[in-house]
Amino acid sequence: MPCERLFGNSGACSACGQSIPASELVMRAQGNVYHLKCFTCSTCRNRLVPGDRFHYINGSLFCEHDRPTALINGHLSSLQTNPLLPDQKVCTHYRSGNLHT
Repeated sequence: MPCERLFGNSGACSACGQSIPASELVMRAQGNVYHLKCFTCSTCRNRLVPGDRFHYINGSLFCEHDRPTALINGHLSSLQTNPLLPDQKVCTHYRSGNLHT
């Protein structure tokens, strides 16, 4: 997920709940909007940046390193517990044609 602007819409950060000005760059995951500084792994608190692989599990973000810990501790969504479905990963890998300026 690239950094993007809200383009005229103010909103609230899904992590901290504080207001996000329309001109501020944001990160998005599963319909949620985050301040850049709030887009962090729920376990290690490291900031997730464009290009990082991450997992969105039951409303929480996890870096690639901490995903196994998240799964062991029971943070599974119903989709991810079904062995017949592919792994539900959310990635930040985009081609330049998908970037918004």
